[in-house]
Amino acid sequence: MLKNTAINDDNFYIGRNRTLPISSTITSVPSYPTKLCIYLTNASRYWQVRCFFNGQTIRRSLRTTNKRDALRYAKDFYNSHLCTAPLAQQMQFTRTHSIEFVTQAMLQTEQGRVDRGEVAKHSLTMLISRLRKQIIPFFQHIAVEDIDYGQIERFFNYLCTLSYKPITLSQYLTALRKVINTAQANKWIEQVPQFPKLRITSTARGNFSASEYLLLLRTAKKMRNAKLPKRKVTHRNTQGGVFASYATIPYEMAWVIGFMVNSFVRPIDIKLIQHKHVQVVRGEHCYLRLSLPETKRHKAQIITLPAAVHIYEQLRQYFAKQGLAKEDDYLFLPKLQDRQSAIFLLEKMFKRVLEAANLRFGTQGQRRTLYSLRHSAITFRLLYGQGIDLLTLARNARTSLEMIDKFYASELTPEMNVGMLHSRR
Repeated sequence: MLKNTAINDDNFYIGRNRTLPISSTITSVPSYPTKLCIYLTNASRYWQVRCFFNGQTIRRSLRTTNKRDALRYAKDFYNSHLCTAPLAQQMQFTRTHSIEFVTQAMLQTEQGRVDRGEVAKHSLTMLISRLRKQIIPFFQHIAVEDIDYGQIERFFNYLCTLSYKPITLSQYLTALRKVINTAQANKWIEQVPQFPKLRITSTARGNFSASEYLLLLRTAKKMRNAKLPKRKVTHRNTQGGVFASYATIPYEMAWVIGFMVNSFVRPIDIKLIQHKHVQVVRGEHCYLRLSLPETKRHKAQIITLPAAVHIYEQLRQYFAKQGLAKEDDYLFLPKLQDRQSAIFLLEKMFKRVLEAANLRFGTQGQRRTLYSLRHSAITFRLLYGQGIDLLTLARNARTSLEMIDKFYASELTPEMNVGMLHSRR
């Protein structure tokens, strides 16, 4: 019995459906809406991305054959389209406005602020992350006009069940407030509903005592000379091309610790500082003048303590022998041009030093990090600086008096300065 098929049906079928997704390759992007997925077709060796926006399905080639890269590019595709999707499409068809639609309007404004340098790009990335992770999924079936105090309180109570810390809860409410403020600015709603009040108790990062600081230095120097067994390099112990999980502690790790405690810099400054930013000043006082790139909207110079001069000279002499002490070379991990990987490695190694010295947690249970070294630098000045002027200290540390009082001085007790309390004129 003859089949009701043409002789070339198989070839024609394959050609006709070359652009359709291969079902076995369709993969949803983790932590993103299920409508966002990547897939392969018979028409290209590259991964494709597909997502449904404003009543239409948008497809793009991701120009990569690596699935891991494709998932990362798909996230960028989703985030960028969320910021730039046209607003007029929904306005002309409906009176009510979805949370996703108003979010697009708000993100266009925020993108403009980023372009003008008013807001850091990282802040926009975090805002998009909070919107897509909790806010949009929770309110996706509710028109913005219908969001009232009851809806917001229900959302707040839902977040509380996820065991978020108060600061995280506050950031989610701030992101939602931005969306609703955008709706009011465009006169889509008459007024912004009241938000639940949240009491935030700030916990300062754990600083180190003088004895703990010395223990850190000794531990770092001891660990940099230790020889560890070779381990197989895999994607599980490599980050950004850096083999970090079991590598030897960098030789300059002790210098990182000493430099931060004697210079008040932040970890982000450690990532960016180059020799051209450092000037040795000798005279009545010996110190380093640091002219660092702007970070956290601060660009003032920093004056270090005298000990930082000795540390810097040792470090420069060490790397000069390797040809890595030129003006454009970085002070720490100069071989790594990917500075995000460099700071990742330093944070990873510092954690190992903390664990080896049994100093991972502070007196109030805070998890100590590289930032704790800056905290210690400011705290030591408050403790041991004679007649220290808080305004001068705040400006030199590129922070504010409020931050000094709220965080850095929060762990000081009257007994620490009992001599000053008992002093007489």
